[in-house]
Amino acid sequence: MTNHESFGYFADRYGFKIVGTVIPSVSTGASPSAQQLARLTDHIKATGAPAIFLETGASPQLAQQLAQEVGIKAVTELYTHSTTDAGGPAPTYIDMMKYNVKAIVDNLK
Repeated sequence: MTNHESFGYFADRYGFKIVGTVIPSVSTGASPSAQQLARLTDHIKATGAPAIFLETGASPQLAQQLAQEVGIKAVTELYTHSTTDAGGPAPTYIDMMKYNVKAIVDNLK
């Protein structure tokens, strides 16, 4: 589960399945209706998705609310559009990929 389709290529490449998205669009400016959120809640429960993954810079409110409602984790610190400063966890592209992979794998357990 992701906040929107930003991890689609990653999932395709490494054999993960994204079972749904919080935001029903590739744009982070979109927002789901109450009916879409209710369907998503049911879908999370039916698929057993263990977490919702969000990239930094995205508003975590909906994902955190949804995660709390269904009893799963909201992982909010993945990097997709930028790296961190030199002292952060992802100062280079390779570090960013390693950081994201570790966070994803750790939270899928």
